[in-house]
Amino acid sequence: MLLKEVAPGIDIENDILAGMEFKPIVEQPGVMDLRLFSPDVMGLKDDLLSMSLGDRIHYDQSINTVFLNFAGLRIRTLKDVQDIQNAVEPRMQAIGQRVNSVVNYDNFVIDEDVMDAYADLVMHIESNYYLSVNRYTTSAFLRLKLGQELGARDLSSRIFETKEEARKVRGKLEVN
Repeated sequence: MLLKEVAPGIDIENDILAGMEFKPIVEQPGVMDLRLFSPDVMGLKDDLLSMSLGDRIHYDQSINTVFLNFAGLRIRTLKDVQDIQNAVEPRMQAIGQRVNSVVNYDNFVIDEDVMDAYADLVMHIESNYYLSVNRYTTSAFLRLKLGQELGARDLSSRIFETKEEARKVRGKLEVN
C-alpha cells in the first residue's frame, strides 16, 4: 500500500504511521487538495471542463478500446475541430491498429457552423482507425443532429442515451 497524499498539517510519522499495524510505502506524499476541507463549493466542474484534449483520450489495450471523453466540450470554430484532430489522430496512429471506440458526448455542444467539418473529421477518424464505435449522450437534440450528420456520411449513427446502453452493446467493455 502506498501513502500518496496527506491532509494539510498532518505529521506522517506521529499521526498516521504510529497508528498502523503495518508500514505503507511512503515516498513523497503530496498534500491533499485544500478544497476538500473548505465549506465552499470545490469548483470541480470547472476543473473537469477545462481538461485538455489529450487527457480526454484513454486507450485500454486489454480490450483494444479507445475512450474519448468529450463530456462538456464546446466546439465553436474550425480551429476547435482541428484541435480535436491534432489530439486524436496521433494517438490512433501510435496505437498502430484499428480499435473499438466509445465516445462520451454528455453536455457536448457544437455550433451549427462547424457541424459539417466535425462530421467530416469523425468520418475520417472512423474510417481509418475504428473497428466499431459506440457513442452516448443524454441530449436528445444532439443524438438527433449528430446522428443525422453521421448517417448522411454512411457512418454509424446510433447514439445511445446512456453509457449503460452503450455498455450493453459492447458487452464486457467498461464505459468511463
